[in-house]
Amino acid sequence: MWAGPSKHFKTAFSLLMAKSYLDKYEDAALLFYDSEFGTPQSYFDSFGIDTDRVLHTPITDIEQLKFDVMAQLQNIERGERVMIVIDSIGNLASKKEVEDALEGKSAADMTRAKQLKSLFRMVTPHLTLKDIPMVVVNHTYKEIGLYPKDIVGGGTGSYYSADNIFILGRQ
Repeated sequence: MWAGPSKHFKTAFSLLMAKSYLDKYEDAALLFYDSEFGTPQSYFDSFGIDTDRVLHTPITDIEQLKFDVMAQLQNIERGERVMIVIDSIGNLASKKEVEDALEGKSAADMTRAKQLKSLFRMVTPHLTLKDIPMVVVNHTYKEIGLYPKDIVGGGTGSYYSADNIFILGRQ
């Protein structure tokens, strides 16, 4: 996971990793889930990524992501070369949050964290058993206090079954 404030090259680092994976495996494909719609084809081109090998999927909520990723993982066999990039999970609303807004409700959404945890609980075994790397872009915010620390959006690393969480920032 790459986490940090806006404009800290999180997507760029993710695409560099994807480019390396696609270069290493000539038959590999990239599943790119996009919630921010800030990654045009020209950005892939600037990294030398062959967009014929990219399935670029716009997403608007966590549940849509969860359902699509699981459907894709069901169709992938061990040994097939696929990499997944989610840009950005930090900006995804839950379906309930969207529905509440459309109905004019301002109640706090208590489902988002559960849906995030559910997503990673479901995909982790598939990723591990099928040797599929997944890179997730997330946001950070500052905790309140005299010496505020960066907090990864959506909760702690326990939500995300990430092997590594890199928090980008400036000192």
